[in-house]
Amino acid sequence: MEYEITDGDLIERARGGDRDAFGELVRRHRTKAFDWAKSVARDPHLAEDIVQEALLRAFMHLGSLADMSRFLPWLHRIVRNEALMKLRKGEHSGKERTFTGLIAADREGERIDWSDLDSIMLYMCSTKDQTRTGDDDPSVRLARKEFLETIRQLLHGLTSRERAVFEAHFFNQLSPAEIARLYRTSTDNVYQSLARGRQKVREERIRVRLRDYIRERSDTGALEKAVIALKKGPRSGEWKRCKTSFAGAVCAVLPYAGASGYTLTDVMGLTGQAFRLTVEEECVDATGPTMYFWEPHFHRALLNLGLDSEHSGDGGVPPSPFMLGKGIALIRKSIMRGVPVISWDLFTPEFGIVYGYDDTEQLLYAVDSRAKKVIAYDQFGRGLSGGLFVLAVSGRKPIPYWEAVRNALDMAVRHANGELTFVGYVCGLAAYESWIDAFRRGNVQPLGNAYTAQSAAEAREHAASFIRGLESKLSDAGRDEAAKLAAEAALQYERVAASLVELSMLFPFPEGGSPNDPDLRKAAVGLLKQAYAAEERGVQLLGRLSRCLSFLTS
Repeated sequence: MEYEITDGDLIERARGGDRDAFGELVRRHRTKAFDWAKSVARDPHLAEDIVQEALLRAFMHLGSLADMSRFLPWLHRIVRNEALMKLRKGEHSGKERTFTGLIAADREGERIDWSDLDSIMLYMCSTKDQTRTGDDDPSVRLARKEFLETIRQLLHGLTSRERAVFEAHFFNQLSPAEIARLYRTSTDNVYQSLARGRQKVREERIRVRLRDYIRERSDTGALEKAVIALKKGPRSGEWKRCKTSFAGAVCAVLPYAGASGYTLTDVMGLTGQAFRLTVEEECVDATGPTMYFWEPHFHRALLNLGLDSEHSGDGGVPPSPFMLGKGIALIRKSIMRGVPVISWDLFTPEFGIVYGYDDTEQLLYAVDSRAKKVIAYDQFGRGLSGGLFVLAVSGRKPIPYWEAVRNALDMAVRHANGELTFVGYVCGLAAYESWIDAFRRGNVQPLGNAYTAQSAAEAREHAASFIRGLESKLSDAGRDEAAKLAAEAALQYERVAASLVELSMLFPFPEGGSPNDPDLRKAAVGLLKQAYAAEERGVQLLGRLSRCLSFLTS
């Protein structure tokens, strides 16, 4: 029987510099990447530019992909990140620019990220032709000289052989085949040497940028080290048991942000986390519960707790030196105010908090549900999922309680009826249908299904408790009609929670059970149908309750 080459096989070969292997990966998934890009950009020409840039970045960062089974979600985040960057710039930035054009851009104040190895390749190659327009300009010659000197300084960590290959390719524009003949080796060895050289240069550039950043900060008189004494953290008590790690991290930050008095259920309800459900539609893998657009949702969520916020990164790809410096700067600013920050993928792919920094040792003090230890500056944002995301409370923004409740209920209804999410993922009520279809196809991933079921069950238990709390408050206020709606909605969400708890018991986390066993599949489909029917009714009641609460917010 002929052996089928998997994505994992191709990734391993591509990591070693095999461009044919990466070309096959591109062939397999380019259509999906284009669809993802077009869903964000809404412009096929811009989407094409996005895909070209994203695939190049993916090739450069393949070494950061720890779990090869997550290649598609990982590539998805890279495409999305590239699309958002282009949309934010408001331009088709896929066009190449000459070295002289870059110098002009730099003069006009445009930030040039010299840490981008793809750009380095382009600009190094551009130095070979010394007769181009602009070479008579002394400032261009000086900038070129300084640029090349900077790059040469980054090469000191390479072995003599790696440096020779690197310079032959980038400075002298020799092809891998030409270099192989020159050094009497194979083309594969040249590709592997170039891949190692790229990685080492990238890491050295990060270290140089961090040293510059620390030097800049020391000139401002800022504290070189600050560590907040934690009262509680995501590893303690109820937060350690919370599968919705964002809510647990928020609870850990609230006492320092002047927003004490909220329970975990309050946070789950007011931030909308209690009502969320996102699944990966092909096989229900473990990425589903966290695959949504964090930035706008988290900002609105914290506003419902009376807090304003700012963020850095999106959790998509390993950060450039500029983005790393920006993320650390946000951490330092918040910690100097006495407030820890929420961060993604510190020691595991979930949310935790950073509560201290040390510029001298270049360390961050961090904790999540798995560990409490330090992270080197140059390793921040390079966890298992390979992305940087920092969320900091920037100040208080008081909001009336019932206005926050209405906002939360409206968020829940919008989510249930289908909000914009990643291609390949489904949210809200439609997620139940996709989940059911995956079971019927016998295509459910055991670990991902178990994690999704447990997360959803816990969320709906908090949803039911949150709404019961609203019922009690409304009864005390003499708002009988609204209290009745809350009681009916709470009953529906209690039914949803009961069905999902039973589902999670069929497929315990992390073992996962046997979701593709015919008898268990039939039972799972029945439970998901029950949950869907109850939640559909519950969402209708939440909409009516929100409208009924208008008298408290007018």
